[in-house]
Amino acid sequence: MRLRHIEVFHAIMRTGSLSKAAELLCVSQPAVSKVLAHAERSVGLTLFNRVHGRLQPTREAELLFSETQKLQANLDSIRDLARNLALQPEGHLRIGCLPSLGLSLIPSAVQAFRAAYPRVSLKIQTRHTDELLNALLTRELDLGVALNPPARPGIASVELGRTPVVCVGPRDERGDEGPLALESFVAGDWIGIGKVDPLGELIGNAFEALGLDGHLPAVEAQTWHVARALAARGIGRALLDELTAKSGAEAVSVRPVAPPLSIGVFAVWRDGGTASQAGNAFVDVLRGRFA
Repeated sequence: MRLRHIEVFHAIMRTGSLSKAAELLCVSQPAVSKVLAHAERSVGLTLFNRVHGRLQPTREAELLFSETQKLQANLDSIRDLARNLALQPEGHLRIGCLPSLGLSLIPSAVQAFRAAYPRVSLKIQTRHTDELLNALLTRELDLGVALNPPARPGIASVELGRTPVVCVGPRDERGDEGPLALESFVAGDWIGIGKVDPLGELIGNAFEALGLDGHLPAVEAQTWHVARALAARGIGRALLDELTAKSGAEAVSVRPVAPPLSIGVFAVWRDGGTASQAGNAFVDVLRGRFA
């Protein structure tokens, strides 16, 4: 007997009629009759006799019903599990992110996610962009979060939102509350972050478009949080994404820049990999941080 045969057979045994079995299964009565007939042909047995217009199970049907109850119970459990997983994901999710996002965006997202999905355990790793993409391809990670990740074969992505690029300086720095022109930024001491990552490349392209690429930084720090720490001590101003600017321990001043710049925050995963309910739920939580 096939699983569909067993499902219809159990519905008839439980309800005692074809019409009620059809109602239970949300199908038509002719469909139930057709499946029952096919089941009887496949096993070579008569499962029900009609007695005074009602179905009477044969002895063979009663024996089959007794033996298949465990299987039907397991099928019901699988349906319940699938339904519950759709409503309340569970399992284990391995998430990778940039170090700066690990101190800014990710903690609040994890807090909200755990409150909504307490049965999902999480493993958080911080990696730089290229390392993160490689870890996805080698299945070390299920999901990654990065700023403007470069296109990579085998990697799919979706933009969660954008974060502005801001000028970071010491906490007691005074100045206009309005945006700081990039020409004014490079006229003083400033801290560069190089061009080896998407944020540095974005800033470098903006300088080049304005003809400012001839100005050299006083200090170059290819780690964003080092650049922030240097700016906090007044060594120079730094251009960083707002998430990084507001995530460090030392207090700093944060000011918009002109022309305005922003960079996308992306969720990334292995293209063609099996999407999980937990992974989709975490992406939704991340997207909500930018709502």
